[in-house]
Amino acid sequence: MKNILITALSAILILLSFSSASAQVHNVKLEQTPGAFVIQDLTLAEGDYQFEIANVGVDHEVGFVLVPKGKYEATDHIKAAYVKAPAGTNKSSMTNIVSLKAGDYEYFCPLNPTRKYALTVNAPESIKLTQVPGKFTTNALTVKEGQYQFEIANDGVDHEVGFVLVPKGKYEPANHIKTAYVSAPVPNGKSSLTSVVNLQAGDYEYFCPLNPTEKYPLTVSNQIKSIKLTQLPGKFETTSLTLKAGQYQFEIANDGVDHEVGFVLVPKGKYEPANHIKAAYVKAPVANGTSSLTNVVSLTKGEYEYFCPLNPTAKNSLTIE
Repeated sequence: MKNILITALSAILILLSFSSASAQVHNVKLEQTPGAFVIQDLTLAEGDYQFEIANVGVDHEVGFVLVPKGKYEATDHIKAAYVKAPAGTNKSSMTNIVSLKAGDYEYFCPLNPTRKYALTVNAPESIKLTQVPGKFTTNALTVKEGQYQFEIANDGVDHEVGFVLVPKGKYEPANHIKTAYVSAPVPNGKSSLTSVVNLQAGDYEYFCPLNPTEKYPLTVSNQIKSIKLTQLPGKFETTSLTLKAGQYQFEIANDGVDHEVGFVLVPKGKYEPANHIKAAYVKAPVANGTSSLTNVVSLTKGEYEYFCPLNPTAKNSLTIE
C-alpha cells in the first residue's frame, strides 16, 4: 500500500509540475489626442500584450498600427495589434493578444494621424540552475526585480527532474508560480527552459519535488546598489571601500590593462577559491576599454577584500558596517 501511495503521489507531482499554464497577458493603455499619442515611446519586456486604444477628444475614429522598426508597409503590420473595432470619440477599443519578442518596434495611427513612436522590447535575463542527486548546486539566489527565464539542467540524476518556484513558505500547488514550470521534464544530461517569470520584490523559494531537494531561498530586491570599480595596470583605482550592509552589483571596468581582467571578493584573509563569493564574479572577463557586471551580492556586516588575480593587484579592503 505504501508503494502505491508513493507512486500515486509522484504521478500527481509530475502532473502538477508539467501541466501547461496559460501565459500572463499584460494590458497597456494608450490614449490618443488630436494628432498624437499621450505616451510617446514605450519600453516593455518580452511577453504577451493586449493594447487598449483610447480616443480622447479626436472627433473621428482612430486605430492602431504596430510594426517592426522602419517597416511601414501594410504587409509588415503586426495584424494581432489591430484594434477589434475603430475607437470613436471618447471611446476605447482593444487589440487582440500580441506576442512581442525582443527587438525594436514602432506604433502609430494613420487615421489620426500621428508620428511614429518607438517601442523597445527587452529580452528576459537567463538564470541556469543545475541539479545533481538530491540538490541544486546553487543554494541561494539574489536578483533584482525583472523578467527571468530559468534553465534547469540535470547533471547525474538518473530520472527526470523539474522546478518549482513559490513565494516563501507557500508550498501548496495553488501557490506555485506556473510560468516557472519547465517546458518539459528534464532527463539526465539535458536541460529545459521555463517560461518568462516576472519577479517582483520579495522572498521566494525554489525546489524540485521529483529529485527531491530542500527549499532554497531566492530574494528579489528593488534596492540593489551599483558600485563601479576601475582597474588600471596592476591595481584598482579605488583601494578601499566602506559600505552599508545590503545588496550590491559591482561594475568592473578595465582602463588600460592590455588583457582581460576579473574580480574576486572574499571574507578578509580567506583567499582560497573555496572562499570566493561566487556571486561577485564578473559575468564575463573584462577586456581593455570595456566593463562587466557581477551578479547581485548580499553583503552583511564584516571585513572583506577584493582583488584581481589576472591583473594582478594587491588585496583591497571592503568594510561593511
